[in-house]
Amino acid sequence: MAECAVLTDALGARPRIWACAHLSLAIAWAPLSLGDEPTNGQPTKEEASQDAEASATAVLGPEAIEQANALRRDGDAEGAIALLRGYAPQNATMQAIKRMTLALGYAELKDWESALAQYSGVIEASRGLRPNMVAGAYLGAGQSCMELGRYEDAATHFEGWRRVAVEPQAGVHAQLSRAYKELGRYELAIENMEAGLQLAEEEVRTSDGDPRVVMYYRNQLADLRRLAAEQ
Repeated sequence: MAECAVLTDALGARPRIWACAHLSLAIAWAPLSLGDEPTNGQPTKEEASQDAEASATAVLGPEAIEQANALRRDGDAEGAIALLRGYAPQNATMQAIKRMTLALGYAELKDWESALAQYSGVIEASRGLRPNMVAGAYLGAGQSCMELGRYEDAATHFEGWRRVAVEPQAGVHAQLSRAYKELGRYELAIENMEAGLQLAEEEVRTSDGDPRVVMYYRNQLADLRRLAAEQ
């Protein structure tokens, strides 16, 4: 996950882990979208924002996902959300992609309740969807619950991610560990922090992983073991 190190180089360890986990969510479902770069003829930010409001009640085509992602990249999450309100896909996969795109927009606005509702919609209609998309929805739901302070629900969603994820992610194990720590369930917190540490160490050994992240995991693990011993 070299991209995470680049994107979060100026951040501390905890924000770095959050950013990596959030990036993994985007990667998880983006291959099912229509592409990430604007095509020729793509509206400008100003034009797209105006079109979003005008087409809020229209039935749009799949290009709405492209346009919404372009708006989000330009910092117009509200415009992206308004645009997608007028898109009513019939295909289950495209419905899920719409929900995931909406969730990312709501998350950028820090509207965690709305983001959670969209992620939950993907989870509830997960039959037939690709595992990486379902895992991304569980991850996003867990992160939203963490922001809302609903640690029991967050742990449930992160455990759902563990069941369906195609590839393990150190950052998600760290988030699950934090949820269990907040719940006072230190043994489970230790178990997941150990799993995260192992993955982070492997990343450093085999690629360009950041050794500072490994140090963060080790420090957190030591703190958890101390808390467990005092319990």
